[in-house]
Amino acid sequence: MKFLKKFIITAFALCVLVASAMADEPQKDGQKPPPAKPPQQVQKPEKPPPPRNNDNGNKGGNDNRRGKP
Repeated sequence: MKFLKKFIITAFALCVLVASAMADEPQKDGQKPPPAKPPQQVQKPEKPPPPRNNDNGNKGGNDNRRGKP
């Protein structure tokens, strides 16, 4: 039982040491990230004007509305 306990503690300590050694290494071989790109201006096309409403007030309502007979 003592041997098993010592073996587990030793294995855990080795895992901690390996993890800390790997975390200490520089990331991506010490290269800097590429510089940020300048923002681009996107030209929006001009929208056509909306269609005119009929002068008689009819807005094309739906006759199949819920609640109407």
